[in-house]
Amino acid sequence: MTIRLIWHPAARSWSAPMAALAIALPTAVFAQDVITPELIGRPDAPITITIQPRFAYSHQSNDEARRAVLTEAFRDWSLRHPDVKIEVQVQQGDDAVIVAKRIQDAQAGRAADVIMVEQVDYQTFYDFAKPFDPYISAETKADFLPGVLKGMTDPETGEVKYLQINAYTYGLWYRNDLVDTPPASLEELGDLAEKLMKENGFRYGVFVLGGQSVPRLSFYSQVASLGGKITEDDADSTPVFGEGENREILIRVLSWYKEMVDRGVMPKDVVNFAATGDVVSRVAAGEMPFVIGGTFMGGGIAQTPDGAKWSFAPMPQLGGVAPVMHQSGWSWGMFTDDAEKQALITDLLMDTYIGPWPMARWGEAGGYTPTRSSALQHYSAFLSDTPARSFGQALADAIPLANGRHAALTETALTNAFQQVVLGTMTPEEAVDEAWSTVQLEL
Repeated sequence: MTIRLIWHPAARSWSAPMAALAIALPTAVFAQDVITPELIGRPDAPITITIQPRFAYSHQSNDEARRAVLTEAFRDWSLRHPDVKIEVQVQQGDDAVIVAKRIQDAQAGRAADVIMVEQVDYQTFYDFAKPFDPYISAETKADFLPGVLKGMTDPETGEVKYLQINAYTYGLWYRNDLVDTPPASLEELGDLAEKLMKENGFRYGVFVLGGQSVPRLSFYSQVASLGGKITEDDADSTPVFGEGENREILIRVLSWYKEMVDRGVMPKDVVNFAATGDVVSRVAAGEMPFVIGGTFMGGGIAQTPDGAKWSFAPMPQLGGVAPVMHQSGWSWGMFTDDAEKQALITDLLMDTYIGPWPMARWGEAGGYTPTRSSALQHYSAFLSDTPARSFGQALADAIPLANGRHAALTETALTNAFQQVVLGTMTPEEAVDEAWSTVQLEL
């Protein structure tokens, strides 16, 4: 029997007329829905693929737009592959516990076939993840943003071990109704924040999440832009922030934050805040004109009453030097040794998250920035003059965050240094030296 396939521009997919499919595919496909929260496909399909997405990144998401886009994509793929069923094991709970269990499962050979992994955890799983290279073309690889492709690639083998579905970077959120041109220097940012704070009665001039993520949210970029290093660009992310010029640059950057506290522009209580919701609630309350933070805050900020009054710009730097931007994000890693499943998994990901069109649709629905140039350049949601376009521009030359085995230790030590400076219990010099001693002791 010959089936004539039809191209659907809106869905970017091929399908056959339903009459033909009704004859060609098993009746069971049409006897029940092919997608449920835990199972996608026919229950009696001979091939089983196990996937572990994040809840918010799955077709179980509470967000209607995300759920609709992924449900449609998974259903279409399943109808084209009636011999495959997908068992969905959603990741929920404490991230540290999830990662620890994933390590145990990978070491024991019982990991799910394909798992969602954050960029900061890539290094942990390079040895366990299987390469996608046999199933993706050189053209596809080249379509990923350069910094994203670098992060997805195992530095030891040169193989692509992850397929990154979104990316976020860090910079300056600002009130576009009060600021025509966002400040490029930290000095200008401090002066303008102080001025707007006095003129408009803002509680804060500059807000930053001062919890565990504050190094990557702010001063990693500010140190790198001045030519300094927090860690080496090696597989271990070896700490170097306490040596020579690196120490002096880090002290200069932390001194700016101390100055903001001393001038009353940034309050000490920022050390108590670590979640995106802490930013969104203060934006909704109209408490400040500037936030140093991530593009991932955009979805929450847009939902606030004055969300349209907020725009995003690259990270301001001391002296207004050109910024070095960092990127991170979530990816899929493949853990099965079965070559047939590997090919099917790659095809599944391309049709749901990774292909340019699915990535663009998913990014628009979820408020995420695509990692492929074709999705950013040819999809209307990322071309209009909106924060989404600014995100793509900021990510164009962004480099991966350090994710070697010493990265977490370094971040914890520097978070404590930042907090001690902000609270006034240590000078920037003392805080940096204590952080360096702590890291050296642990090493």
